[in-house]
Amino acid sequence: MVPGPAPSPTNRDDPRGARCWGAWLWGAAALLAALVIGVAVHKAWPVLFPAIAERAPLDAACDIRAAACTVRFADGGSVRLDIRPRGMPTARPLDVNVRLQGLPVPERMELDFTGVDMDMGYNRVTLMPVAGDPSRYAATAMLPVCVRERMRWEARVLLHLPNAILAAPFRFVTNRPGAAP
Repeated sequence: MVPGPAPSPTNRDDPRGARCWGAWLWGAAALLAALVIGVAVHKAWPVLFPAIAERAPLDAACDIRAAACTVRFADGGSVRLDIRPRGMPTARPLDVNVRLQGLPVPERMELDFTGVDMDMGYNRVTLMPVAGDPSRYAATAMLPVCVRERMRWEARVLLHLPNAILAAPFRFVTNRPGAAP
C-alpha cells in the first residue's frame, strides 16, 4: 500500500487550536465587558459624587427634626430647609420645602440624604420650583429604615448653577421605629 499525502494542518483536527480560539474569544469578551463597566463608572461618577464648588458651613445648633433650619454661604446667600412631619420618621413620605435667599436661580436643585457613619446608598430627589415663587422649591422624599437604633444623616441641598454646584448641609439623627429616642 502506498501512503497518501500527509494531511495539511488546515484540514486535520487540532483540539489545541480550537481551545486557543475559544480562550482568545473569552479574553476579548472579558476585555470588552471591563471596558463597558469602566465607561459606565466614568459616566456615572459625576452624578453619584458631584464636584462641590462651595459648601456652606453646617449649623450644628439647628435641629431640622424640630424646626426649619438655615445655612449661609460666604457671599451672604442662604438656603432654608423645612422637612415635615417633624421628627423625621423613616419609611414615611416627607414633605420637603426649600427657600433660597440672595442666591441665583439654579438650573436644577436636588436633596441628597447620606448616612454620616454608614453608606445608605443613593437617596436623592429633585426639588421642583413652586409656581409663582422663584425662591421656593418642594419635593416628597423618604428615609430608609436603618439596622442601627440611631442613625446620623446629612441632608444636602445641591444647587446646580451654570458653572458650579453649591451644597447646603443639614445634619440630624433618626431612631429606628420601636427604639428609645
